[in-house]
Amino acid sequence: MMTECVSWRALWRPIRCSSRTEAHPATACRGFTLVELLVVIAIIGVLIGLLLPAVQSAREAARRANCINNLKQLGLSLHNYENSNRVLPVGHLSEATTGLSPHDGTRFYHRRECWFQRTLPFMEEQNLFNAYTADRTEYIHNLTNSIATTSVSTLTCPSDPQAPGKGGNGGSVAFQGNYAVSAGGIIWSGTTATQRDISSGDSGGYFHRDSKYAVADATDGSSKTLLASEGIIRGGGGAWGELGGYWGGAPHGAYGFSAFEVPNTAVADRVYSCKSTTWQKAPCENGNSGGLAGRWNFARSMHPGGVGALMGDGSTRFVNNDINRGTWQKMGTRSDGQVMPE
Repeated sequence: MMTECVSWRALWRPIRCSSRTEAHPATACRGFTLVELLVVIAIIGVLIGLLLPAVQSAREAARRANCINNLKQLGLSLHNYENSNRVLPVGHLSEATTGLSPHDGTRFYHRRECWFQRTLPFMEEQNLFNAYTADRTEYIHNLTNSIATTSVSTLTCPSDPQAPGKGGNGGSVAFQGNYAVSAGGIIWSGTTATQRDISSGDSGGYFHRDSKYAVADATDGSSKTLLASEGIIRGGGGAWGELGGYWGGAPHGAYGFSAFEVPNTAVADRVYSCKSTTWQKAPCENGNSGGLAGRWNFARSMHPGGVGALMGDGSTRFVNNDINRGTWQKMGTRSDGQVMPE
């Protein structure tokens, strides 16, 4: 007499096992033992442990490539603006004269405008620019409609989980991006660099308040001079002056970055007010409430090891955190006369 059972080793295929008799003990229909099962689980766990970092690394490499490409597109936009206007867009306009023309005989509109608004048509955002130019709001940080809330993908880095951000301009609804233009943030005395507030006056870079430079005005060489880089968006809304707060945060430093400190420095940004003072990789000081002079943001990113950078000639590169500080400072200023290492 024969009975049928299922063998685990036969991968669920039916086999014949001898019936139990005194002369012929039954053939064991054996499955996995607990030890074998635990060994298999352990092996799978090790394989997953080896595979996940590789997958995550590949994903970050793709995100970083996307981010660098965004800088490339920003470079094309700034160069096309220069081709049309003979100069690069202004870093940000003096608040007393901001606006394309007066509302009436006594006041202006679009106060606190910066390079971002001027460059919109060259970033394939013509409809947004048309809506903006038709608007007559006096201060752009008071815009809360679709003009200010529309996200511009070219200025959003996929490596930053907070992007696209909101705020940096005193509010919590306006678009905040990851990219800013180079304000320099440095004054040179011989070979000595001194930190400079980027919110007022000539701070040494291609862009500052009321700047009007062409790419060729970088006497150090456009291929060696920073045009733009990236920053980290802190969580939450509100705050004044955090990098990328294009809709009204420019007078507090939101339009640009300083090259006085190396990328992803542990030195805190200093703005009028911060969303967070202890955000990952992006410490911040509340300049106003702390009574601290000077305003600046530094280049930062969520990429491991460095930041993307756009040069004056339109080329892009990835700059490591451990770049020589003096070299980075020279890259940030347009006409310092310093010798740049190759």
